Amino acid sequence: MHLNKKNDRYVITAAATLFTLAIMTASIMATSPAAATTTTTTSPEAGIELSPQPVYQEQIRDIGVIPINQTHLQITYSGNGTLNLPNGTETIRTTSGTSGIGSLIDSDFAGKEDLTTEDGSESATARVYNLVRFSMQEGTGRGIVIAVFHTNSTGMIAALEGMILAGIIELYPDGTGLVTLWEWQSGIPLPTTTTTTPPEEAPPMDDTTTTTATNATTADTDATAGPPEEEGGGGEEQQQQQPQQQTTPLIPAPNPLFE
Repeated sequence: MHLNKKNDRYVITAAATLFTLAIMTASIMATSPAAATTTTTTSPEAGIELSPQPVYQEQIRDIGVIPINQTHLQITYSGNGTLNLPNGTETIRTTSGTSGIGSLIDSDFAGKEDLTTEDGSESATARVYNLVRFSMQEGTGRGIVIAVFHTNSTGMIAALEGMILAGIIELYPDGTGLVTLWEWQSGIPLPTTTTTTPPEEAPPMDDTTTTTATNATTADTDATAGPPEEEGGGGEEQQQQQPQQQTTPLIPAPNPLFE
């Protein structure tokens, strides 16, 4: 890859200012501005549907560029922005830091953004992608953007969890940029987390419980079996089975007086 000094400086500066970057389908390039702000629809012929108002806007500035090889750069940049979430009642000011890999050949970027509210009380992360086109003569660039947000917050920015934002990024010759993102209206609600209650387990049996249960079982068995037979008695059945003894009558001995 051969670049003159001016163009090489521009490419490195412009690549370093990419914010939430993504390779999106070619159909978005053909979508008219009116179609990008219409109401939600599930018809694919209607194009990509975005929320009527921007959800996230941010001014960014590159703060570090480390060449990896002749075609890729490690890029770090910071930003200051505002969130206007759906059903929100106020504008939320944010700061952010992003790091990722940019390609000088494909003019794309993929990275991770850490976003924090201005007071530091809540935070979120985003996986971001971008594909950009540059004007070498003017030293500017413009790209299409997609970002997927996640947060554990239960406060002001809780609605960011699972939200997919899409939009544009404007790049300027001084190494700064402006990102404007809308919520992608997919027509499919975000999944909700359901909690199931596990079945109640029986309490563990200790030695006392085991002994009591054993004694109860033995008592039931004894009651069913009836009273035990007397030792040596043999019972009525045994008496019936014993053969009757024959008795022989006694014959008196002869009297010598009658002999």
